[in-house]
Amino acid sequence: MKIRFIQIFLWVTCCTLGLQLNAQEPNDSEGEIRYISDELYTYLHSGPGRNFRILGSVVAGTRVTLLQEKDDFTEIIDDKQRTGWVDSDFISATQSVRELVPSLQQQVSLANNTIEQQQNDIDLLQQELASIKSQNSRLTSQVSAAEKENASLTQTINEHDQTAQIEWFTRGGIVAVISLLLGIIITYLPKKRRRNDNWM
Repeated sequence: MKIRFIQIFLWVTCCTLGLQLNAQEPNDSEGEIRYISDELYTYLHSGPGRNFRILGSVVAGTRVTLLQEKDDFTEIIDDKQRTGWVDSDFISATQSVRELVPSLQQQVSLANNTIEQQQNDIDLLQQELASIKSQNSRLTSQVSAAEKENASLTQTINEHDQTAQIEWFTRGGIVAVISLLLGIIITYLPKKRRRNDNWM
């Protein structure tokens, strides 16, 4: 009788466990994506409470699929395709650091490449700027030399103008003196008498 009772008890227990396992085989695509918080690892229970059997542990940052929430527990499917319940406080909607690190490393790599390219561009621009400064200095020297030459030519032209004016005044004075002398000489020259020829 005692053995029969033990067999019945074991059979009922096996059936109960079988029903629970069958109930915990939902499709991975049925739920929302969530993540285990990065600060810890948590236990995966067979039901929505700490008094249920522990199926294993879920490492911090693991990507999980959310199936349903009940009381303070959430039913999930973990990365090993195990279905169980974890404390809802350990479920986060934001991506974990472990998931973010590769993309962040890629972003850092891209940023470093961009910085390197920009540094190369800056070096080229600095070289061009140095060349432009050198050319500007050379042109400034040429402009300065041209200004000096222009000033010298202007001074020479002014001196020529003054010399020309003096020459014109001198020539004008000489012509005036000569004209005056000729006028005086002509005035004192003897005049020819007119002949009075009377024709009858």
